[in-house]
Amino acid sequence: MISASEVKNEISIIRADLHNPKHASDIVKIVDMFARDPMGQDEALHEDVRVDMIEEMKKIPTTMTFIAHLGDKALGIVTCFIGFSTFTATKVLKIHDVAVHPDARGMGIGTKMLAKVEEEAAGMGCSKITLEVRTDNPARNLYEREGYEYGTPKWWFMTKELN
Repeated sequence: MISASEVKNEISIIRADLHNPKHASDIVKIVDMFARDPMGQDEALHEDVRVDMIEEMKKIPTTMTFIAHLGDKALGIVTCFIGFSTFTATKVLKIHDVAVHPDARGMGIGTKMLAKVEEEAAGMGCSKITLEVRTDNPARNLYEREGYEYGTPKWWFMTKELN
C-alpha cells in the first residue's frame, strides 16, 4: 500500500524518454490502467494500441510525457503536446492525458505533475496550458484548484471520429 507521506516526501516527476524501455513500459501500463477506468473508456486498451503506442508517440515531435515515480513504481503520467496560438504567436502546451494510479489518488501526485508541466511550459515560453476534462470527472476539482478555468465564453470540446 502507498502512503501519503511517501508520496509527499519521495515522489519524483521526470520527463520521460520514449527511447527508454522502462519509461515506455510505465507509460503504456498507466495509460492502460486509465483506459480501464470509468473516466477513461471503461475497458482495456486494444493489444495493437499497447504495442504501437510508444512508436507512434515518437513520430509526433511535440510529444512530452512526464512520469511520477515512487522508487521504481510509476504512479502517474501526464502526456502533453506542444501547439501554437495564432492569437499570441506563441507556443501552447496541450495536456492530453492525466492519469494517476487508483491506489495513489488524492495524495497530491496530480498536483505535483501539473506543477512540473507548468514549469516546463513556462521554460519553453508557452503562453498557456490547455486541457479537456469530462464534466463528471472528479479530477475537475484538481484542475480548478490549480487555476484552470473554463473561460468566458465557455468553450466546448468537440470530436469527429475518423475510422
